[in-house]
Amino acid sequence: MEKKQYQFAAVNTLNIPAQGGDGGGHDGGSGMEKRMGLLEKGLAEMKEKLFAVSSRTDAMEQHSTAIEKHFATKADLATTELNLIKWYVATAFAMTSLACAITFGLGRVLIT
Repeated sequence: MEKKQYQFAAVNTLNIPAQGGDGGGHDGGSGMEKRMGLLEKGLAEMKEKLFAVSSRTDAMEQHSTAIEKHFATKADLATTELNLIKWYVATAFAMTSLACAITFGLGRVLIT
């Protein structure tokens, strides 16, 4: 008997007999009861897989929420960069001032 292949959202494929007039069943030859049985079986399997995927995603969401609080955001990085620039400028200014003070002090001591 010829079979048609149906695919639902690229997850699972069901092989269901095609409708035909030469079937040997008592339901007029269409095989409706058999096809319905296959669909119900496939639906039960899809429910089980959906439950498994759902529980995995719930666990991943809980885990990722705990990890995300340790990640830096763009605002955190911008603030850190600004603080580093301030420290570099302040340190350069302090070292220049210290070098000038030492030079001025040595010049005063050595001249007199």
